[in-house]
Amino acid sequence: MPRFAAFQFVLLLAGCSSLMIAGLGRAHAQIETVELVEAAEMPALEQRQGPNIVVVLADDAAFTDFGAYGGEIATPTIDGLAARGVQFTNFHASPLCAPSRAMLLTGLDSHEAGLASLTTIIPPEFEGEPGYRGHLEAGVRTVASRLKDIGYQTYAAGKWHLGGEPEHLPPAHGFDRSFVINATGGDHYSERAHVPIDAKTQWIQDGTNVSIPSDFYSSKDLIDRMIEYINEGQTDEHPFFAYIGFLAPHYPLQAPAENIEPYLERYQDGWDRLREERWRRARELGVIPDDAPLANFVPAGRRWVELTPAEQANYAKRMAVYAGMIDSLDEQIGRLVTHLDNKGLLDDTVFIIASDNGPESGDDESNAVFRFWAWSQGYSFDTNRLGRPGTFSTIGPEWASAVASPHSLFKGYTSEGGTRVPLVIAGPGISSGVTSKAFSFITDITPTILDLANAPFDRDALTGRSLSPVLLGVEERIYGDLDPVGLELAGNAALFRGSYKIVRNQPPGSDGEWRLFNIDDDPGETRDLSFAKPMLFQDMLSDYGVYARTMGVRALPEGYDPNQAAVERAIPSILRALWWIPALAVALILACAMAVWWFVLRPFVKNLLSSRAQ
Repeated sequence: MPRFAAFQFVLLLAGCSSLMIAGLGRAHAQIETVELVEAAEMPALEQRQGPNIVVVLADDAAFTDFGAYGGEIATPTIDGLAARGVQFTNFHASPLCAPSRAMLLTGLDSHEAGLASLTTIIPPEFEGEPGYRGHLEAGVRTVASRLKDIGYQTYAAGKWHLGGEPEHLPPAHGFDRSFVINATGGDHYSERAHVPIDAKTQWIQDGTNVSIPSDFYSSKDLIDRMIEYINEGQTDEHPFFAYIGFLAPHYPLQAPAENIEPYLERYQDGWDRLREERWRRARELGVIPDDAPLANFVPAGRRWVELTPAEQANYAKRMAVYAGMIDSLDEQIGRLVTHLDNKGLLDDTVFIIASDNGPESGDDESNAVFRFWAWSQGYSFDTNRLGRPGTFSTIGPEWASAVASPHSLFKGYTSEGGTRVPLVIAGPGISSGVTSKAFSFITDITPTILDLANAPFDRDALTGRSLSPVLLGVEERIYGDLDPVGLELAGNAALFRGSYKIVRNQPPGSDGEWRLFNIDDDPGETRDLSFAKPMLFQDMLSDYGVYARTMGVRALPEGYDPNQAAVERAIPSILRALWWIPALAVALILACAMAVWWFVLRPFVKNLLSSRAQ
């Protein structure tokens, strides 16, 4: 039975990870009412200086992972922030990490920013070309550099993934202090690599390689580092901008035991039950329409009853660890909220919470080559130990389909399951307790932050639009019915316009054909309207052509398979990591040869020569 094996392996090699933010766990965080000031194009907040701004990006968190969106995982900090701010239910990102991070931090389309795709999956002929350089293009400015110009203190902690050379790291892009990795992810407890690409996870502080402490856990230490930066740099005259790129819940699935324990019995009924439970709760909460159909189950996915008891126990434990990672992430954000509250900074701080893409579907524990490599790195796959330091697991495509519920597919695909993610914004002057159905895109975050900070910028120079009108209650949406927003990554593509979306996904998840959906009524993309609305379909295809030409989208060479290319590019790294195996084999062969000579051939030759001499 096909199991998405190649594609899962690719995403394990090039998976991108993610970040969650959250917020105000106390009633102390009252939302202040402010008046609008005159502005040339967009309303701004009236205040003597801009607010502090905290952006938290989860790595691979699904649309319904947070309680406010219908999830069963305990996220009281994030849910509290959602209740005190604006919760967006139609927010979209790229289906992979680096393009999303580039768009979030620059306000530009990923092709303009320089990270149209991951370097592990682009064709060799694209390497070094504009849009496909694997780092931010020269001259591209981040929101941090713009905020620094107007007096902000700027900090980054966590996953960077926008270039690893000194000229591409955070210090070169406007961050005063930083503690980051430039990889797709990493072990949450150590510097052990999580994919056979790098020898280890290299942490970089302020542009210099550093080691991590022995008691390191990613979610906790990122908040520790951010608190340290805020304490050292905070002044009454200068607000701060904090970008926190959590590694959670990106694989390898690892979390403190106390965060896993509440979920050990929760997932015994399997993924079929969970995807329906989340679908129902999302409807009850108004996150999706009450009559929205549930997306089709992942192609070739197994039903829970098809698994053996041992397999069920293994997968239930994997999902419990995944839940524990999100539980821990929310807990750590709560620590930051409490710290800001104690310092009297909370009422002047805006929080922005999002995820970089949908959930990871990899299940490479079943891949013998990957499993052997992981074993060589010291990873354990033992069910009873999952989640502890030194263990490795992923949730697999079936759980990914469940946590992406009610949407179709997951990370890597431009379907809603790969691109529609949570977004919560709350803080001074922002409307409270609002659920917004307005379409929004990850390029909108930078112009929104600049508006909130009263920073001057050329709106026409950015791809995204400010969400300020929605946040301030002035408008219900920022995109009109005829405003197209395009997206492309490794041949998978989409274009949004009003209530409609055209989408194309390559194998193994789909067949490479374009389809049309009304994602307001049918967020699960269950009813293709391309034949029912042919004129609209053709018009949106034309819009996508304009987008592709404008942004410099390059069509993949005929027959090129990004999945296979990523696997092939990983082989040299795997061989380097496993160099000792052929060396050991040669040593064993030589040892055997010596033993045969000494114990068999040497006595025989000696006897032969002795008999002839007689």
